[in-house]
Amino acid sequence: MFDAAPAQLVSVKDWALARIRARIYSGEFQPGVKLSIDSLATDLGVSRTPVRDAFGQLEREGLVTITSRIGVFVRRLTRSEAEDIYRIKEAIEPLMARWAAERPSAAQRAEYRGNVAGLATFVACGDVDEYIRHLEYCRRELLRLAQSSPLHDIMDAIDGRVRLLRYRSLQRPGIMQISAGEHRRIADAVARGDGDAAFAAMQQHMHDCRLRIPPLFDEATALSYAGAAQS
Repeated sequence: MFDAAPAQLVSVKDWALARIRARIYSGEFQPGVKLSIDSLATDLGVSRTPVRDAFGQLEREGLVTITSRIGVFVRRLTRSEAEDIYRIKEAIEPLMARWAAERPSAAQRAEYRGNVAGLATFVACGDVDEYIRHLEYCRRELLRLAQSSPLHDIMDAIDGRVRLLRYRSLQRPGIMQISAGEHRRIADAVARGDGDAAFAAMQQHMHDCRLRIPPLFDEATALSYAGAAQS
């Protein structure tokens, strides 16, 4: 019945997507687990089509790997891989902040700072899901302000790899407040057009993010995540 109208199909796909994503985030679907379209469709009470479409979005987000004729698997990341990713981000993202401070107009930079200020709303109510949604919007805006096509391609390849790490980190007590403060400092430097300060603030933020990785891992297991290739 969900195939009757395209508009309805999109709505059901988004509904299924949110529920499958939540199960990955919660750890109900562990790293390496094979996900079945038929089983999930039955469990969610929808047709196969919205589940298949949801898998496509989850692959773009980096939460699953789709292998032709084999299946759909929750992706995995080891602690050492996660630390490597954040070392790369620590080297690259300060450039994004610098260029965002130097290349766009003052009005665009001010608008970005206003968007970052909105993170405080979600910190106040403790809403991790909405905090991440808004944070990722702000990050896309920062990348847009950097006005670099090569950087955009690199960030597309990297950022999905840390989505689950970000989610689990921000669930820890006090981390949302710390994160919001770090992003506010970056945004303030961007708004002033101070490339050096923006670079330094982002570099410090990425360094601190990397130091927050070890508690997210059990040394003996891999962590389900957004983005590393299925081995």
